[in-house]
Amino acid sequence: MLKDKSFWKIHLKWGVILGIMLVGIELLKMFARKVDYQAAQMLDLAMIVGFILMLHQGVKEFKDYYPERLSFAKAFLSCIVLSAIGAVVLFGYDMLHYSVFEKDGLQQKYTVALEKYKQNLAKDTLTATELADYCKEASALLNERKDSVCNDSSVFKTEGCLSDESEQNLIRSEINSGIELFQRYYTDKLRSKPETEKEQYQLGNFTPYAKKVLIETLESYIEQNDGKSSTPLVQDIVQKTNAELVSIDPLEKRFEETKSRVPRYDRNGQYAAVSAMMYLLYGMFFGLFVAMFHYTSKKPIEEFVPSENEDAE
Repeated sequence: MLKDKSFWKIHLKWGVILGIMLVGIELLKMFARKVDYQAAQMLDLAMIVGFILMLHQGVKEFKDYYPERLSFAKAFLSCIVLSAIGAVVLFGYDMLHYSVFEKDGLQQKYTVALEKYKQNLAKDTLTATELADYCKEASALLNERKDSVCNDSSVFKTEGCLSDESEQNLIRSEINSGIELFQRYYTDKLRSKPETEKEQYQLGNFTPYAKKVLIETLESYIEQNDGKSSTPLVQDIVQKTNAELVSIDPLEKRFEETKSRVPRYDRNGQYAAVSAMMYLLYGMFFGLFVAMFHYTSKKPIEEFVPSENEDAE
């Protein structure tokens, strides 16, 4: 039977090496975050490969010194012990790192996580509810800008507009009917969701697309209503509304509503404990395969069958 001293000697050695490897990965991630390295997933792949190699080497040495056949349970227990020691090393490093070397590191990690979350969110497709809400809010912005113009008598005294009250009322009526018609064409265009514009209905693409459709609809309206006194005012209403569409961006709205899903850690100990626990779980998961490999890589002990000579003796 393997002595406890040898057991812990082997596992402490490879567990500390595993912990140092994890610390190295964390340092590389920190530098990648500072230089805005875009291929950070390569570091995750390196962590997986390194983790499995360390577990493999640790269990291999344990198996070499173990006098009996190593069972799957003992191999898996070995992986758990190695992972736990590595997680403890990482926990100590994280506590030191975010207390001394990078005091604002947790906030930086949270900011980067928010940016990645928003980038992934931008690839999602606009839902029917979000599209309906956008059309409703865009119409509300147009109505708000229209009411502001119609209630301001000074705009009717500019060049091209008459100051007579009856003429002003006529222009107001044209503006109201023009904006109503404009809203109908604009929202119908957005709701039609042409197959050729399918990609434009991703959250990250929709607002620029909606602004482009708004201007195209305005150009069509101006062409059909050229010469009307109300047309320049309708044009001004639409152009000013176009600049305000950013305030109802569906991507920003969904991001604000769901960004609480991104975990945020305000205390070093909280982050270090969660990080260590995650790596321990990784180790247990990878350990299943490592333990199975070592369990099946050694032939089972054959039963002893006496030879004929031994029977004769």
